Amino acid sequence: MITALDSAIAVQGTGVEVDDAGRRSQIVHAAAAVLGRQGYAATSLKDVAREAKVAPGLLHYYFESKEELLLEVVVVMERQMISEWKTAVTGLEDPLERIVAGLDHAEMRCAEQPEFFRLLLDLYTVGLSSPALRVRCAELCSHLVDEIELEVRNVLGSLPAYTLVPPRVLAGTIADAIDGIALSGLVLQQPVAARFHALKVLLLSVVVTAFVTAGQEPPVTRLAEMLGRHP
Repeated sequence: MITALDSAIAVQGTGVEVDDAGRRSQIVHAAAAVLGRQGYAATSLKDVAREAKVAPGLLHYYFESKEELLLEVVVVMERQMISEWKTAVTGLEDPLERIVAGLDHAEMRCAEQPEFFRLLLDLYTVGLSSPALRVRCAELCSHLVDEIELEVRNVLGSLPAYTLVPPRVLAGTIADAIDGIALSGLVLQQPVAARFHALKVLLLSVVVTAFVTAGQEPPVTRLAEMLGRHP
C-alpha cells in the first residue's frame, strides 16, 4: 500500500538487524495494510503486531496508542501522495496544464487509494473527541494547504491578473473539495469522475476571470479542449 516505505523495511527472519527507523516503518507499513482492510474501529494493536510479525508490546515502544499509530499512517500516506502529485506536475510550465494535471492526479488517487481517505475520516472522527489529537490533525491539514498554496501562487503568478480570492483561502478550499469528493465517493459507493470534472471547471473559471480582469480574451477554445480530456 505504501510503496515508498518498502525499501525501508527489513522483514524478520532474514537475519538482518533492523534499526529503530526501519522497525517503525515496518510497523507503520503493517498498520496501513490492516487499517486499510478492516478500518480503524475493527483493528486492534494485536492485529497490527501480527501483520508486522512483532511482539504486541513492541508497538507501545514506538506508539503510545492506536490513535497515534493511525495519525502516523495518515501522515506517511499523505507525504507520499504529495510527493507523487509534485512529480505529476514537474516540468509543466503552463499554469493551465498544471491545474489539470494536479486534479487528474487527485482523481486517480481517489480511485486507486480510497483507503487513505477512509483512514483520514477515521482520524478526524477520533480527533474530535481528543484535544491533543485534534491539534495534530490541524497541523496535518495546515501542511497540506501549505503545499497547495505554493502551487496556487505559482499558477496565479503566471496569469495576466491575480484572483480576488486570497491564495491561502483558495488552497484550503481546493484541499477541502478534494477530501469532500473522495469521502462522498466512499459513502455513496459511486465514481467521482464527474465531480472532479466539475471542480476542474470551477478552477479553470478562475483562469477565465483573470484574463477578463486584465482586459484580455480568455483562451476559451483551449480551456474547452482541456476539459474534454480524460485522465
